[in-house]
Amino acid sequence: MAMETIDDVAITQFSSMVHVKAQQMKARLRGSVQIVPMSGEDFAYDGLGAAEATEISGRHQLVNFADVEHTRRKIARRRFVLTLPIDAADARSILLNPTSQYAGVCARAAERVFDRIVVEELFATVLTGRDFSTSVTFASEGSTVTATAGLTYAKLLEIKKNFTDNEVGTDMPEQFVMGISGDEEEALMQEIELMSGDYSRQYVVDDGEIQKAAGLKLIKFGGAVANPILNVSGGVRDCFAMSTRGMVVGLSKNITVKVEHRPDLVETDQVQLIYDLGATRTEGVLVQKVTTTD
Repeated sequence: MAMETIDDVAITQFSSMVHVKAQQMKARLRGSVQIVPMSGEDFAYDGLGAAEATEISGRHQLVNFADVEHTRRKIARRRFVLTLPIDAADARSILLNPTSQYAGVCARAAERVFDRIVVEELFATVLTGRDFSTSVTFASEGSTVTATAGLTYAKLLEIKKNFTDNEVGTDMPEQFVMGISGDEEEALMQEIELMSGDYSRQYVVDDGEIQKAAGLKLIKFGGAVANPILNVSGGVRDCFAMSTRGMVVGLSKNITVKVEHRPDLVETDQVQLIYDLGATRTEGVLVQKVTTTD
């Protein structure tokens, strides 16, 4: 049997791999919102309201113009930055150039910012009008489904009823998404109406994971992380259900990640992320708040 020398024991082997801490690594709402390019400090999102036809009788009637509401909502640009230093001594000590790994950390942070801004603006006060001088709160134009006693199949039907009553998705196919955490997913997987083949021939559970419920695509966010995407206050979590027409995101600059040398610091480079975006709710009836117990 070969004897290990002191040198053999003292050598520390360094892996060529870097472990990435468990975290959200990509934006989950990017495909569920409208994205528009944004220039300048602010962006005006314009929309049109409904118009109604009137009945006339007889011939050669005078023209009576109808009115249609013109809506304008403000998207304020918000800037985010993340800068990480890379010391050459650190790189030498781990026998690895960490530049690419640091760039990946920055990119993942930017993706999480996208979701965070969308969720923050879902229920925020919206500035409207020609000069954005009118404030519209979510409470005045949106609806809230209270599910603090538990997210159930009946609550999902209430969400669908609210959309239908407001003519959302009744004339043409429309996609709906719902943001939940693990608590809500667990509750839904105990609902017999979703799990039993006696109620549906569609398999909503795939490999032990529920993907869709009552026509709502489920988008899941961590509920036990240090800075959760879904707001929790007083033991109540703000989940959401929305049409994919319900939010618009303005991007004035896509993710910029650059590596620069810092001549003012000894043997130091930096990886920097710069990200500009903003978001607004397009119409209250397209978004619903769903409150659950944390």
